[in-house]
Amino acid sequence: MAERVDVAPLTGARELYDVEIAEAYVEALLARGVSYLFLNPGTDTFPIQEAVAKRRALGQPTVEVVLCPFEVPALAAAHGYYAVSGRPQAVLVHVDVGTQNLGAMVHNAQRGRAAVLLSAGRAPYTTDPAIRGTRDGYIHWLQEQLDQHGIVRNYVKWDYELRRADQVGEVIARAYQIAESDPTGPVYLTLPREVLMERVERVTIPDPRRFPPVRLGAGDPDLLRQAAKILVAAERPLVLTSTTGRTRAGWDGLLELAELLALPVVEWRTRANFPADHPLHAGYNYGLEHGLAEADVVLILDHDVPYIPTRTPLPEQATVIQIDVDPVKERIPLWSFPVDLPIRADTGAALPLLAAAARERITEADRRRIQERKERIAAATAARRAEWRERAAAQATTRPITVEWLGYCLEEFRRENPDILFIDEAITSQVPLFCQIRPDSFGSWFQSGGSGLGWGLGAAIGAKLAAPDRTVVGLIGDGSFLFGVPEASLWIAQQAKAPILVVVLNNGCYNATRLPLVAAYPAGYSVSTGQFVGIDLAPTPRFDLLARSVDAYGERVEEPDQVLPALRRALAHVRDGQSAVLDVILARP
Repeated sequence: MAERVDVAPLTGARELYDVEIAEAYVEALLARGVSYLFLNPGTDTFPIQEAVAKRRALGQPTVEVVLCPFEVPALAAAHGYYAVSGRPQAVLVHVDVGTQNLGAMVHNAQRGRAAVLLSAGRAPYTTDPAIRGTRDGYIHWLQEQLDQHGIVRNYVKWDYELRRADQVGEVIARAYQIAESDPTGPVYLTLPREVLMERVERVTIPDPRRFPPVRLGAGDPDLLRQAAKILVAAERPLVLTSTTGRTRAGWDGLLELAELLALPVVEWRTRANFPADHPLHAGYNYGLEHGLAEADVVLILDHDVPYIPTRTPLPEQATVIQIDVDPVKERIPLWSFPVDLPIRADTGAALPLLAAAARERITEADRRRIQERKERIAAATAARRAEWRERAAAQATTRPITVEWLGYCLEEFRRENPDILFIDEAITSQVPLFCQIRPDSFGSWFQSGGSGLGWGLGAAIGAKLAAPDRTVVGLIGDGSFLFGVPEASLWIAQQAKAPILVVVLNNGCYNATRLPLVAAYPAGYSVSTGQFVGIDLAPTPRFDLLARSVDAYGERVEEPDQVLPALRRALAHVRDGQSAVLDVILARP
């Protein structure tokens, strides 16, 4: 099992003398508390690799380099590490082509608000042999683009090129200050080879305490009091949340407010936001929003897409309160959800104050009404959960294995191993899994927050590095597993000593593409012939054999009575330091 190598941020400004800038770059990362540099190397990154080797040889502190044979799992791992720990790491890739290979993971980092420094080399500028780092290969002409930053500028909060060698310390400080400020997100920095190899007399690494990130805090107190008044008076309130559980304060604050006012909570489990076994947990987006159609007050917390208007419309009479770090969704061009009371705030700071303001307004009559609502919601929730559980249990002998039965077994497995941390990229199987798997603690469930497939494998590795004492279980669709470059990702897990347990939900198709096709053409040729062009993954790849090729344990699971035993067998391998892949053959949709 990997040991935690978290680096405490250096305190105080530091002066480096007679130093190569690549080494100062590493020193600047250490000053920000960076533990891991997820690296896909090239002809422009070797000065930093040499700087790390030098520091290792001299017994000096340095970042831990995680070699990533492909860029997708590199950024996914940094994202997963940040999601679990709240500590931003660094990714280093090769010029324009490495930046392009980051692909959809940049989208996920943007939408998932993952604070991470993306660094990339930049083709050398010069052809002067007297200058260190000058152009010395044919690719140095091919890899220079008119605007390399334009590849990612639409997705990052800040981008910059390191132009002056002696500014590396302040540039890194600026990058992390912006990445970590609310709303958090990725930043991008290019590093010309000549600058990295330049040697200067003095470089200043600023004191990180003088460049702290900006936090939103609790928001406007008058608006919170107004929100409290509306919520206390509500007859049929509903909470919709997606990422409030990204912080312990958000988790605790929502729990306190919901219990105080008997607020039913519907979540999209981008994070575990609320105990899934709580009597006030009322279901999931999208399609199980129990109570939305009748709600008179809707409290939206940290949600980019709180409901689908064409599927579950908001009642016209409902009053909508929204608390979010970005209530107007400035980076989503068209966001047309009606909101009566938007409050820009960190929910972790705002919810305790909202609860305090509500508590001051509650009358004895309110308490009786709230108690009646609490009992009514609890009864409906218990009945719903029992129905879900009974339906899944009835499929214990159904072959092929159903998603519901797999979820049932995973819940049993979770109860046996309460330290499990789930990384979720199950896509169209998510809601059936939600209904069965009931995480009841903070920090136990993570999605990317975006729609770029291939995130789950790398994110699981990052999560394991951030929480080495937890059992990390990736729930990953077969299509997503292929997107995640499994041979590269499982190799990374092995080399980084970060063993993960991967459950592949193998339904033999791209169901996320099939569903809208069937909805739009229910009597079309695809449905009538059963031939879904560009959707079927047939013959199904042998993911268990692929796992073995990189020294991971692999097992194909086809019998429903073998799901739980297979999970236990896989866990034994993970605890021995070997990643495991269970290829669970599911019924085709």
